[in-house]
Amino acid sequence: MRRAYAELGWVGYTRAVKFSHTMKPAGWFASALLFGVPALVFAFLFHWLGPHLVQEGTSWWRIFHLLLILPLSLMLVAALCGATLEVKFPGWKGPIERLRLAVPQRTVCLWAIALSGFMFGGTVADLVAVVAAGLALWLERTGRIAAFAGVLAAVLVKRSAYLVQPAFAAVRFFNPAVFTNAFFEHIGPHDFMGIPLHAAWWIPVYYAAIMFACNIGGEELWWRGYVLPRQELAFGRATWIVHGILWSAFHLFMQSTPWDTLRMSVTGLALSFVAQRTKSTWPGIIGHSFGNLAFFLSLVNGVRN
Repeated sequence: MRRAYAELGWVGYTRAVKFSHTMKPAGWFASALLFGVPALVFAFLFHWLGPHLVQEGTSWWRIFHLLLILPLSLMLVAALCGATLEVKFPGWKGPIERLRLAVPQRTVCLWAIALSGFMFGGTVADLVAVVAAGLALWLERTGRIAAFAGVLAAVLVKRSAYLVQPAFAAVRFFNPAVFTNAFFEHIGPHDFMGIPLHAAWWIPVYYAAIMFACNIGGEELWWRGYVLPRQELAFGRATWIVHGILWSAFHLFMQSTPWDTLRMSVTGLALSFVAQRTKSTWPGIIGHSFGNLAFFLSLVNGVRN
């Protein structure tokens, strides 16, 4: 059915939307480029340029914007440009539908709650994730048993992963970069990129705004909005597995052990599964925001203390 939609110029969103597009399938070679180029850029930034800038005396504030905000902003621009070029009629509705940003339906909202709980973590949050996913599946009335079993399995794997942590953390892909550790240590609770946090309420506000626009917007619109639909034309029902693994591999520049990779893989597979099932980018945007909430809370605690 999906192939037939593609041939007729249709894309099967949560609500069927018809528009003329030139979206091409992203098979293995295209996927390697779409994921590999950003991965290599971030590896260069964090393993060469960053340490070099520190040696040159560049401020952490400037490093934050050069190494993180700038490339993520470029990913956001690339997603918007790619979607605009693929839609063959003028206006903003085409790119919005192409990036799967249509107003979410009730089931999409439930999946967003489920993904947010899963990514935030903790007993209560995981329970919320299971309940929300169960309600969404009950409303969808398609593939409910298998999908709910998958949800339970994902939560179980995430909660029991600590059992393999000692063995997985003992193996190293590379020695953790001193720069990378120092970079993330400057995101609270004492300072933000060299700026003291005490009573500086503008910092959490600025951080939340710029990270939502660039980090969440850049990653989600690029990966789940632009790349995933193209991969679906090539990989079909297995897309979420391919996409989740490649998204996890994209973060290898900051994963020094198999333990880091395992945790990221669980998150990546959950993100891609929900995005493909709902045909919406909104659950990823909301869930990713909750997944990164710890950094924001660290800044808030630093300001308060």
